Amino acid sequence: MPPLDIRKIRILEAVVTDYVSTAKPVGSERLLGAYQMGCKSATIRNEMAEMSEMGYLIQPHTSAGRIPTDRGYRYYVDELMNPGGLSTQESKSANESYRRQLRELEAVVIHTCRLLSRITSYPSLATDPLVQTNTVQRVVLSRATAHKILMVMLFSSGHVEHRILDYDAKERELPSESELLALSNYVTERVTETALTSLSARLSGWNILPEFSSYAPIIALSCAELKRVAALFSERKIFFEGVNQMLRQHEFQDVTRLEGILAALDEPGALLAMLHRMTLPQVAVFIGTENRHPAMQECSLVASWYYIGNKPAGCLGVVGPTRMNYNRATAAVDLMAQNLSHALTALSLT
Repeated sequence: MPPLDIRKIRILEAVVTDYVSTAKPVGSERLLGAYQMGCKSATIRNEMAEMSEMGYLIQPHTSAGRIPTDRGYRYYVDELMNPGGLSTQESKSANESYRRQLRELEAVVIHTCRLLSRITSYPSLATDPLVQTNTVQRVVLSRATAHKILMVMLFSSGHVEHRILDYDAKERELPSESELLALSNYVTERVTETALTSLSARLSGWNILPEFSSYAPIIALSCAELKRVAALFSERKIFFEGVNQMLRQHEFQDVTRLEGILAALDEPGALLAMLHRMTLPQVAVFIGTENRHPAMQECSLVASWYYIGNKPAGCLGVVGPTRMNYNRATAAVDLMAQNLSHALTALSLT
């Protein structure tokens, strides 16, 4: 693919700017009148036709002007965009809003999402902060009733979970407290310091020592509960704010199209997979077909990591049409990711 010359670059920049602003295809007369291209209308038409063949522009229907393709937006974002567009007052207001006494990590993340959506007029999203790798510290088994065992699980985060295990002993009584203590130590030894995300694999294929083989049913019940709790607490949450902003976008007035996008946003796994493709530390932009979920291929996602201290803790971003104001969206995401990082770091130190 030959590189764009200076005139084509100016045309692409003008088409992106105009289309983002008006949502209308851009013709040669419009470019000539509004952007001082310094050449004749016929020359602009020829250049735009060549750029269409190169894949940077597309003509939505005969006799219409041109609009950028995903390749055109990508060139603009990588080569031409100058992130900005936030006023000094907007930046100052966003910074000062963190002076409120928000004492919970999730509350700070949600507050940030709301501000970001308000600034950009796009829906915003964020993953919950991953403060640390949560691990199992201790498992304690004790008698609850004649046929029930109380299982207590302690985690490195300080969280404690309690479960009642129904032990159908039939002809056997429950183990004594001393036996349950020995069994607790045995299970703890197997799982201690294991991250919740690795716990299921750690418990699979467990070859029980001969001296504990008679307790296999209790061990099986304990393992099943540990796996359930690990699955519950290792899931990442995604917070959304301003989803109604989608309704304001020209592209999403079609209800069927909008339903597909909202359904995609409701699939955390797909979004997390997309977000985790981001490299550190710069803001990432995924345009149209660069998004792997089919319903998201009419959208762009601008996102950044945020930090607690010097460790990545989660992702923050906005979703909108490919006809997005990338300058403003990128600047806003960058600003709010920095604000969120400062706020969470300060909160974690208190």
